[in-house]
Amino acid sequence: MEQKATIDAIFALAFGLYTYVNPVPTVTGGPNLVKLLTVDCKDVTGGILHVETDPVQAVDAMMEHIESNRTKLGI
Repeated sequence: MEQKATIDAIFALAFGLYTYVNPVPTVTGGPNLVKLLTVDCKDVTGGILHVETDPVQAVDAMMEHIESNRTKLGI
């Protein structure tokens, strides 16, 4: 993943978006940053970082996220 793509993903998280990335971004060397992006960000901005190398599992997770939010909205 290029540096610009990593920054784009972080901006999407800051906006509270569900963000899927593949391959694994180069941030994995900083455990505190990884925890912030993959766990804590959901509580701060609502953004979710999903790192997945299997495209089928990635789509399943995206659909689950969408359907969960649709249920919350009653649609």
